[in-house]
Amino acid sequence: MPAKKSSKRKKRIKRSKSPGFTGWAIIFLSVFIVVFVLSMALTTSEVSVSKTSPGIIRLQLLNGCGVNGAAEQIAKALMESQSTMLFDIIDKSNAKVYNFNKTLVIDRKGSDTESGGFSGAASYVARLLNIGSDQLLIQKLSDNLLDIDVSIIIGSDYKLILKTLTDEVE
Repeated sequence: MPAKKSSKRKKRIKRSKSPGFTGWAIIFLSVFIVVFVLSMALTTSEVSVSKTSPGIIRLQLLNGCGVNGAAEQIAKALMESQSTMLFDIIDKSNAKVYNFNKTLVIDRKGSDTESGGFSGAASYVARLLNIGSDQLLIQKLSDNLLDIDVSIIIGSDYKLILKTLTDEVE
């Protein structure tokens, strides 16, 4: 008897024309991403610049006289002063040189008015320390990352500044 030929049929996988789960997931994610990108592109946002409260002056103290602890003494006297403003001393360090005879107040922001001039914070600190206008400077910082309002370079006259601040306390 002749041997029967086995009928081997090739099974074809029928591909459905509907996308299936993976297809739907890809379509859903694509739509989600497009909507997200469009919403981000169409949303206008305001950039708000945070300004320090008007009652707080951010200070940098630089020891320019070479006396150990001079910046710390001035910082303590400023914090204890009966000032109407609060001082946020964000940096106490040494100046690059130690030959400052007089204490300097450096305005790091300048006035907000078109005419320029000194900021209210720098003028206030100069008056508080009894510093003349010849010792008040404007030197704006291009990269003021610490948001410093005023820098004080402590000179050899720091004891006179301390006396001014401590006399105010008494």
